[in-house]
Amino acid sequence: MGERADAYVAVLRSLLEIARPGNHYPDARRLDAQLSFLGPRGSHGVHRSVDLDPVSGLPTVRQLLVVRADRDLAPPYLREHGARSSAKVEYYRALVATEILPVSSVAVRLQKKERSEVYLEVVHDRLDAASGCLLRYTVHLKQKGTGQVSVKDGESALPTRRFLRLMERNAGADAELAFLLVSGLPGVSVAEVVRGQIGPLHFHGIPAPAILDRVLEQNRGAFILHLALERAGTDVAADLCRDPFTRLYRDSLGTDARPVVEARRSALGYRVSKERRLVCTPGVESKLRAALERERAHVVIRSA
Repeated sequence: MGERADAYVAVLRSLLEIARPGNHYPDARRLDAQLSFLGPRGSHGVHRSVDLDPVSGLPTVRQLLVVRADRDLAPPYLREHGARSSAKVEYYRALVATEILPVSSVAVRLQKKERSEVYLEVVHDRLDAASGCLLRYTVHLKQKGTGQVSVKDGESALPTRRFLRLMERNAGADAELAFLLVSGLPGVSVAEVVRGQIGPLHFHGIPAPAILDRVLEQNRGAFILHLALERAGTDVAADLCRDPFTRLYRDSLGTDARPVVEARRSALGYRVSKERRLVCTPGVESKLRAALERERAHVVIRSA
């Protein structure tokens, strides 16, 4: 498993490098750093394998948490054993010198203040255990009063526990549902929610949409990494789903629930767009492109 684990990590890191996730995705630099410590090579032999999520094809959240736990254990271990020359010491030294992803974080930035109203940007990152993917929500909102976020000295912004709990409950929600949930907070007016997702990573043996499954069945050494981006906002021109593997939140609702959400959407004045990029290993790009074109699926594809 050791050589296979190292080869898997190398492929995933190369796909991420080609993908170049932007600011609306989890921090690609920290993610790459975290991935670099996986497998026998990355962990200096401390760990012999990499556990993969059977649905997303990415390293499991538990596997990524092992790296986080090792980093937390590193300082006391190095204080006691740092003078030794060993693989574990080298692994821990490299870990403490590196920034990696948090399990979950919520950062609030004050953009401007006008009398009793403040304009805020909220960034929520998480390793999502339910989907096995990595998520970032970026929310732009206006708050009247201090019910959800406290502003100190007109400069720093501190979210309340109530607000943090809501952001955690939003975990996994698509951009439109997150927009609706945050808009339900007293004193809050939402302008935009952007949801960026890294994953899944499809390859032979990981369940994939039928279009991709056929390509992977015929190219068993191929890997396909997904980057999905959703935007719900008052400045989105029109509802548009260019992602062939999902649909708008409203389109998934039953006949009883949909009119309620449509009325709420009309009152809030937002629209939704969804898109997806695929990054694949060399040799499969033309076959993947042809398969998607046959289904009239509009997806940007890049290869390593």
